[in-house]
Amino acid sequence: MPTPKPFISFKNVTVRLDGHVLFKNLNWEIKDDQQWAVIGPNGSGKSALMKVLAGILPAVKGHISYRFLEGVARTSAHEHIAYVSFEDQKSALGPEAYLQDRWNIGLSEEAPTVSDFLSERGIHHRDSFLVEIPILSSKTKYRDAEFSIKRRKIIQEFGLEPLLRRTHIELSNGERRKVSIARALLKSPMLLILDNPFEGLDVRFRATLRKNLETLMKGTMRVIIVGTGREASPRGITHVIHINYNHEISTGTRREMLKKQRAGKFAEGGSASGGKVKETGARKSIKKNMRPILVRIKNVNITYNQVPILRKLNWTIREGEKWALFGPNGAGKTTLLSLVLGDNPQAYANDIVLFGKKRGSGESIWEIKRNIGWVSPELQLYYPSDATCFDVVCSGFFDTIGLYKKCSPTQQKTTHTWLKKLGLSGLAEIAFEDTSEGEGRLVLLARALVKNPALLVLDEPCQGLDANNRDRVIRAVDLVCKKSATTVIYVTHRIDELPQSITKKLTLKKPWKNRGKRQ
Repeated sequence: MPTPKPFISFKNVTVRLDGHVLFKNLNWEIKDDQQWAVIGPNGSGKSALMKVLAGILPAVKGHISYRFLEGVARTSAHEHIAYVSFEDQKSALGPEAYLQDRWNIGLSEEAPTVSDFLSERGIHHRDSFLVEIPILSSKTKYRDAEFSIKRRKIIQEFGLEPLLRRTHIELSNGERRKVSIARALLKSPMLLILDNPFEGLDVRFRATLRKNLETLMKGTMRVIIVGTGREASPRGITHVIHINYNHEISTGTRREMLKKQRAGKFAEGGSASGGKVKETGARKSIKKNMRPILVRIKNVNITYNQVPILRKLNWTIREGEKWALFGPNGAGKTTLLSLVLGDNPQAYANDIVLFGKKRGSGESIWEIKRNIGWVSPELQLYYPSDATCFDVVCSGFFDTIGLYKKCSPTQQKTTHTWLKKLGLSGLAEIAFEDTSEGEGRLVLLARALVKNPALLVLDEPCQGLDANNRDRVIRAVDLVCKKSATTVIYVTHRIDELPQSITKKLTLKKPWKNRGKRQ
């Protein structure tokens, strides 16, 4: 059996982010027969390390040798590395995109479709306006045919056929992740880095992705899976690098690191006991049915580009109720929330009542948003790059994406209080765009809670969080539910992330079957 060759080598590498040294004189070697998982809590520096590896961030000291390039035609390592992260969604949307863009039909007609995004021209960044003379060599024909076969296979396995004619901004968070991973695979990289690849995906697709990755790892492609350790690594992973809060690194084989984890040698904290969706008894139901209705959705139908998203959906939410919203990627959960949040103009063509007023009866969107606190992956994508975490939390008082008014002393004090409660005081003056995906989600939770809203809408609030921070979110939600009459809508794909206070659920099916099932 041949001796494994070095694939990538770090020699005395120092990584700095925002003026802070995360890793100093790091030595790390990846062999060509190894597949790695990089795990650790939020803010440990995992993503920064991967960006340095992928050539997105420079190392301030030391040297990285891309040994897999030896014998390859003169190219840069970056051309052979695909790095997929939550930040990809923001860059794919473009700098001019804004939150309500998705719900305004016609505004993005000129934007590239998913089909364009997954085309050979789109993947290799060739100029779409350049008229090229086709070179009909046998090599070119073979390459194009090979790409087409692979593209069809990935589209079928990932279930992307219904998305091909849609633009990137029309996709949900989970759908965008699927497309980003598919695009990375179509690049046929020598190294594939997936940062939190299972977050935001439904149960069925997580299994599909896991199976695909395990198959890939048997081939020539090297894979690095980055995560918090909450999700079990695919079986093909052979080695693990663990990074703790202090940016200290521990490496070993998968078996060695599992032993350490079971022994609690790098445990990051306990795990939450996931809530169960419990139905209230008849006597309590009668009493609750006397409470005011906050949201009433009656026989709602939503269609985009002749594709049904929601069909004949009925949902009534009363004051103080705690709802879980379930459904696979593409089932219409985000569209349903856009109706509740007042962002979707199709609400005017449907029978929808929010906080006692029928949509289209003269109410303003600001009157609606005044009653709502909201956390969402989409919200995280659209904040201005110059906003600090303190600004983001403060903006919750004004329901704006960006802070355009000065907070009063009382509002500033409340902002600091919520940052402290969620363990975020150290991030107050840090730029929001420089936080990790998990840290950003916690900041948005503080933004949602800061004004003590009547309705709290939490769209996958634990996405990207480690076990410690997940527990922090769940405890915060349970505490709010216990001490106030706040109504809650909680969206998740994971039953272990449900707070104990959630007692009711609505499950959406795929769009063409969608009437919703309430319990």
